[in-house]
Amino acid sequence: MSDDKVSTTALAKALEVPVQQLFGTLKDYDWIRKVADGWALTPKGEFEGGEYRNSKRYGRYIVWPVSLEEHPMLRALEDNKMLSGAALGQPHGLSGRAVNRVLAELGWQRRDAHGWMLLPSGKQQGGVQLENRQSDMLYVLWPETVTDNSVLKRRLQEVACAGSRDMENDLFAGEKGVVSIDGHTHERSELQKICQWLYLAGVLHATRRTLPVEENLVADFFLPGQQVYIDFWATDASPTSLKAQMRRAEIYKKLGLNSIELHPEDIEQLDDVMPRQLLKYGVQFS
Repeated sequence: MSDDKVSTTALAKALEVPVQQLFGTLKDYDWIRKVADGWALTPKGEFEGGEYRNSKRYGRYIVWPVSLEEHPMLRALEDNKMLSGAALGQPHGLSGRAVNRVLAELGWQRRDAHGWMLLPSGKQQGGVQLENRQSDMLYVLWPETVTDNSVLKRRLQEVACAGSRDMENDLFAGEKGVVSIDGHTHERSELQKICQWLYLAGVLHATRRTLPVEENLVADFFLPGQQVYIDFWATDASPTSLKAQMRRAEIYKKLGLNSIELHPEDIEQLDDVMPRQLLKYGVQFS
């Protein structure tokens, strides 16, 4: 590549905007168009100096003059930066997946087979529907101004604070424990985190559900759609609680009931652990 030409990715980096936003802008202004194997230049794009390059690793791709960094249209992007779910979650220590679920709970977007679909209420917040150029999956970017939305800030703070608070000094805690954002009360912050993960993932669940036996055995969570029981195995459980946990495990095995065991090391990586566990039983989630 000549010194005065840069890839679209490099141009986005120079402009300090998400590469997806730049691709979307170039498409909207008819500089490029989507084709089966990627992107193709339009006459407008060629007029602005766009050219093709070939790479053994990446195949054909488009390069642009470095001087386009000063193009009025592209400079305007710097004043209208768009944020991904991951970028919105960064100040709160939340993953992009967690933020996307919060946005879905607010009714700003919804998950379908092709990714995240922007809804009218999300469009009112400035959301922009885009498509991943490699996977063809849909996603949404959000204006920086959305970070000032009080409702969104409160929801993100609620999710971020789950499991990281001192229960004795917790505004979300009642006399009997902590409350998750779906209204369920829990004795432990770990259970609160699990509950909020299920809720934001769109998984119908009950808490403290009795097992279908004569003994008084209660699972931490129950998914009625797929008949799945979920239990958290605490390392500091009392002898009585540990005995009940072990008895529940015996009942699950004896009756062939679907069950999931979660341990303390799983709580901080629920986005990785829960999908694997739920998929074993065909549980759908967002």
